[in-house]
Amino acid sequence: MVSACTFGTVGPATKVLSSAGLTAMEIAQARLTFAAVLLLAFVALTRPRALVAAARQAYGVIAVLGVFSFATLQTLCGVAVARIPVGVFVVLQFLSPVIVVGWLRCVRRVPQPRLVWAGTGVVLAGLLLVGEVWSRLRLDVVGVLAALGTAAALSVRFLVAGRALARHDPVTVAALGIAIGALALNVVSPVTAFPYGTLRDTVRYESVSAPVWVVVVWAAFVATLVAYLSGIAAQQFLAPSAASLFATLEVVAGAGAAYLFLGETLTPVQCAGVVTVLAGVGLAQRSMRTSPGTRGPAATVGAAAYDRPGRTAGEPEQSPRGT
Repeated sequence: MVSACTFGTVGPATKVLSSAGLTAMEIAQARLTFAAVLLLAFVALTRPRALVAAARQAYGVIAVLGVFSFATLQTLCGVAVARIPVGVFVVLQFLSPVIVVGWLRCVRRVPQPRLVWAGTGVVLAGLLLVGEVWSRLRLDVVGVLAALGTAAALSVRFLVAGRALARHDPVTVAALGIAIGALALNVVSPVTAFPYGTLRDTVRYESVSAPVWVVVVWAAFVATLVAYLSGIAAQQFLAPSAASLFATLEVVAGAGAAYLFLGETLTPVQCAGVVTVLAGVGLAQRSMRTSPGTRGPAATVGAAAYDRPGRTAGEPEQSPRGT
């Protein structure tokens, strides 16, 4: 819940920074670089051995997380919220539970309860309402595609992070992932080219009036460091499908933040879509509380329970030596 609520402030912060003249790439670069420096310094001082061990043993998984779930996700996030309403962006982004459930069933052959499928169907119906597909020309096509791209990138985190968390703590995994994401962005756009002079300006957007550097610090610390750290930590205890569904609370947080800070409102039909999405999430989560396959061990094994294709959430994990 902490992760969803803090992530919900990403949209308004990005809109404000975009109005100050920063590009989507520069916003993502500032967020990830600032968060990476803080988190890497903390981990290096408090658990240096864990940092080295994770870098050696889980470099492949962490590299995928860094490039897709951090760098790509945050860049597309900046593109999307600059072009479409924040509430619409957040809901489109949360097609990710549908992607996660479909991947688990069709690719990893992990059976899903019927209520999960019913819930994902209800979520899809809600997304159609929120997107007002019958009047799709009112929405920017690039913005919609970017939002759908964030859904795919977010799904990667839910499906992959558990493999690193099976042996390494979430703080170390988050630190390395964010650092790789920041490095990837700085390779594409060198940090020396960042418009540092803009940080001293004061930005005014709707009801927001603040120094640009204050908004950058908020976006980097609260909406990136705290949000990712709490979200990855939660995946120690939740299966991928459950984690992705809990994350949809960002729909409410994002719409609320957009209303409070930017004055953006959804139409009655879009509001009905948000309610429908949340109803679908509740339906799917109800099945997770009542289904035998998602009780007990799934809560402790978490995302790592799905590392091996065909293994259900309740099946015990074998040791690397097979004993």
